[in-house]
Amino acid sequence: MSIPVELAELQVKTGEYTWAYLLTVRPEATPHLVSLSTSWHHDGEASALLMSVSAGTARNATAGSVVTLCYPPLNHDGYSLIVDGTASVHDGVAPVGIDPIPEGKALLRFAPIGAVLHRSAAPGFANSATGCANDCLPVDASTT
Repeated sequence: MSIPVELAELQVKTGEYTWAYLLTVRPEATPHLVSLSTSWHHDGEASALLMSVSAGTARNATAGSVVTLCYPPLNHDGYSLIVDGTASVHDGVAPVGIDPIPEGKALLRFAPIGAVLHRSAAPGFANSATGCANDCLPVDASTT
């Protein structure tokens, strides 16, 4: 489930997490998952998350229409932050404040299009306010 959110609220929420999984799909249609750190960058286009990835992960991410970042919960009963977005490879030198990209790596630019806080529902849970059968919350000012 993906619920559109204001970018400023998503920036605050991602700041509560320390790392994420990037989920892409390989050319043979199998899933590919990598753990990584993300950093917000503001350029002339819009705000986006930047991350260093392998050349293969960059190819996977830019071949599909949407990729997903999943920030795992910080504690056992916490929420995962799941963010859908589009990806492109940043060409050229890393922006100011971003570490130089090592040889063989690529700088991936992730533009969020929606997010949800998610955790499995406790036994007996009916439906969340969003209609999800699990305990989902939209990312908005009330959850930051």
